[in-house]
Amino acid sequence: MIASCLASVLTVLFLAGGLAAHAQGTANDLALHAYAFKYRQASEAVRLVYPLLSQGGTVELQPATNTLVIRDTNTALNRILPVLHTFDHPLRPVVMDLYIVRASRSQVSPPVARSNLPDTLTRKLRALFTYDSFEVQAQTQLSSIEGQSVTYAVADDYRVTFRNGALSPDQQLSLADVHILRRTNRRAMVPLAYYSTVNLRLDQPTTLGLAKSEASPEALLFVLILRSGDSNLHRQQRAEP
Repeated sequence: MIASCLASVLTVLFLAGGLAAHAQGTANDLALHAYAFKYRQASEAVRLVYPLLSQGGTVELQPATNTLVIRDTNTALNRILPVLHTFDHPLRPVVMDLYIVRASRSQVSPPVARSNLPDTLTRKLRALFTYDSFEVQAQTQLSSIEGQSVTYAVADDYRVTFRNGALSPDQQLSLADVHILRRTNRRAMVPLAYYSTVNLRLDQPTTLGLAKSEASPEALLFVLILRSGDSNLHRQQRAEP
């Protein structure tokens, strides 16, 4: 009787060990998965996949079918596929407010603080910079879509060009190749600044400051604020072809 019970226990332990070994092997075995994109370009998703690959994992781009072929463990694929599903969606609208602001330090004592910006934005700029006055030179709302390269003429004196990235699940957006130009007295456009990447977060101002030095009495500020795509705020804008 005792021998029979002992044999049964050993049989159960053997089966349990076999199941665990099989599950572990399945998780670590390489599997092949082809993901065909419906809305987005597969080439744009390669950068999302690379950090999630295991040590032996690979990803292959097939442009003709807009497909990524991923060879990796099931564990890694379980990380990668939800990211691709999230990424592959219809292109969403991108809306952002742009303020071009002249910032200056008061030349009198005590300093005279002035601003014609919204109060919330004024407080944030004063927390970042040591300027007393902020005067809006131009403002507009820029509307485009994810992944689009755009050029905007602002108040006829400035031109801003950039390429939209994709909105992340936590409502962040990266702009690539940001160029800012200004028209001279001879009506020619000259470069003011270039940024390889500018990161925006929903409803949080991102400020690009142009000044000769930190001690300069004046600076030109470009303030970008990412807004919800269904924003009802529509300011006059003009997009150049």
